[in-house]
Amino acid sequence: MRTIARILAPALLAAAAACATAPAPGSFKAAPEMLYSEGSSDFNASDLGPARAKALLDAERGAVRRAAELYMDDTARAENYQALENGPLKNPQLYVARTRTMSEGQDGAFYRMGVRVWVYHDRLASALRALNLTGQAAAGPVAVFVQKGPPAPAFAKAFRDVFVKRSAVTIKDYPFVSDQALAAGPPEALLAAASAAGADLVIRASASASSSGAGINTGFFPSRADATAAIYDARTGDSLLELSMQANAIDPSESVSFSKALASVGEMLAQEAASKSGRLLKTDAVIRVRITGVDGLETLEKIKAELQRVDVKGLRLDSYSAGAALFAAVPVHPDPQEFASAVLRGDSLGLELDGTSAQEVAFSMPR
Repeated sequence: MRTIARILAPALLAAAAACATAPAPGSFKAAPEMLYSEGSSDFNASDLGPARAKALLDAERGAVRRAAELYMDDTARAENYQALENGPLKNPQLYVARTRTMSEGQDGAFYRMGVRVWVYHDRLASALRALNLTGQAAAGPVAVFVQKGPPAPAFAKAFRDVFVKRSAVTIKDYPFVSDQALAAGPPEALLAAASAAGADLVIRASASASSSGAGINTGFFPSRADATAAIYDARTGDSLLELSMQANAIDPSESVSFSKALASVGEMLAQEAASKSGRLLKTDAVIRVRITGVDGLETLEKIKAELQRVDVKGLRLDSYSAGAALFAAVPVHPDPQEFASAVLRGDSLGLELDGTSAQEVAFSMPR
């Protein structure tokens, strides 16, 4: 038995190591890159050590934040600011390879440091993706979900969760969604409000549950849920899809039985809606922007700022290694040649166009 264990142990350890080092989807390897960052802390002449440590940590946090923002689009950064603070920025040292202090000293009531920080930006990018903080450069349609009639939380949650998972649509909550009069009224007013808010679609649904048998005599309460959903184009007002569905459930508790039936009909209706709407909805075209000859993260910040001046719906850095950067851009006008021309017209970095294809534009930095 011990012999078998000795034979199997190395194989098991090797398998475990292979699993532990398996790359995450979209991950890449890159050397640490330097960013100059400044940090500060309260000055305490009698105890300088903690002040220096806090100023250094502040500088490290600033460098990691700047690197993280390269890999996030503006919407993701705005919507997930707190998640970024509670995630990578809570322990920035995990993403710092080394530092070099360039300046330090008292500045009034503060102790300030200027630091060169080498950031493991590849690890940081993987962490952001794992936390869903990078955002979708390829932005699919944005929908408003509105429920008519009495609230049915179990139905609404099930429908939203499954529909978002099974489709390219993002559901966002806007203030007008809570207006029951708007939800119950004619669709025109609802569509106008959704369009003005920037939504592409309106999902208008209703659901109710009722008893479907004499539960009091059996100790169980059978129930049935009925639901409908209609999907509209918010801008044109066109009705894209109308569906209805039923689902049954049973439970010793009548209220639990109703919740189960509502959740079940929500899941079924969402699956059907996602399947059928996939043929009707178009996602924004993504253009890959490949740039070679990049000499660091600070140059990447300038490049990203320049690309953002072009009329784009979304932009994020997907990878950067060995001087080659790959951005994902969603331009308002999805023609690669038109996009390349717009970039060059506003260029201040001396970018050279290397070529365009159906889904990619390639530039190089001046030598």
